[in-house]
Amino acid sequence: MTTMSGTPIAIVLAAGKSERLGADKLFETIDGQAIVERVVNALLHATKVHDVVVVIPPGRTEDFSWLRSVKVHLVENPRPEQGMISSIRTALKTTWVAGHDFLICPADIPFVSTQIVNRVISTFMSRPGRIVIPTYKGMGGHPSLFAASLTDDFLLRGDRIGTREILIRHKEDTVRLSVHDPDVCFDVDTPEDLEIAEDPGARWARVERDLEERQRSRLR
Repeated sequence: MTTMSGTPIAIVLAAGKSERLGADKLFETIDGQAIVERVVNALLHATKVHDVVVVIPPGRTEDFSWLRSVKVHLVENPRPEQGMISSIRTALKTTWVAGHDFLICPADIPFVSTQIVNRVISTFMSRPGRIVIPTYKGMGGHPSLFAASLTDDFLLRGDRIGTREILIRHKEDTVRLSVHDPDVCFDVDTPEDLEIAEDPGARWARVERDLEERQRSRLR
């Protein structure tokens, strides 16, 4: 597969059930803007992003239609119960993504910044490797960027542990980009997350707690 260097497609994963906050959590607003809209706009404003493909639940195109534009495309995942890997595969099979490097970003990371997206892309273009992951204090965040040459890995692998399987297989081909922005690791999963979202100190404290918990888990 030919890589269209410098013009990655952004894949936004919006087909999950959101069991802890409700199926429509992506339409909850932060600073007057829906969560999914914030993510899409951050990607659209990046200097090198070609198009954005939003993967949504089956039968929900009308609900998300207000997002659609010349550069924003909607595609329904017929089997979202199979996890995020199924949404990634759904996007990769579209003509919009075929042949392009691709960013992957869950739709519930509301403070993804255009600056971070640009840094991920510029790092991908300037350093050897086929994967770039932004990290905060070693914890992987979003969005991650993958070379088009990894498309078959996603289509054929990942049924057991999702994207982690591809990351493990290509560990030596991965650049972990250290950033000073905890928001690359902040997602909205619970009502409590939504309550603290507009308070930077509170949401960053939650990320720090997540880091501490992961470190404790490694020591057990």
